[in-house]
Amino acid sequence: MTESSLSKLDDKGVFTIVKVENVERKVGKETITEINIETEEEFDGVKKFYTSRKMIVAKFYDNGKPTVLSQEIQKGKKYRVKIITQKFGNGKEDYDIAKS
Repeated sequence: MTESSLSKLDDKGVFTIVKVENVERKVGKETITEINIETEEEFDGVKKFYTSRKMIVAKFYDNGKPTVLSQEIQKGKKYRVKIITQKFGNGKEDYDIAKS
């Protein structure tokens, strides 16, 4: 099955996460943490997405260890969410997910 960046869902509204897994990927000399997310819904033929967006990764994994939320999803709980933009006091924005 095809994979796509989670950014593809930025304007898609609500979706349901049914599976999540931690992936460490080497980019040059640096190792980055990503997560792979599988959705219940299909978007243009895609149900598997990846992201390294730090705020989203932190919801599911803390230093490579699954959070309570991630553990619940791994046990079969579905998590209905939408992608939101968080604005910080310094004026910068970052993407996050919010339970829907």
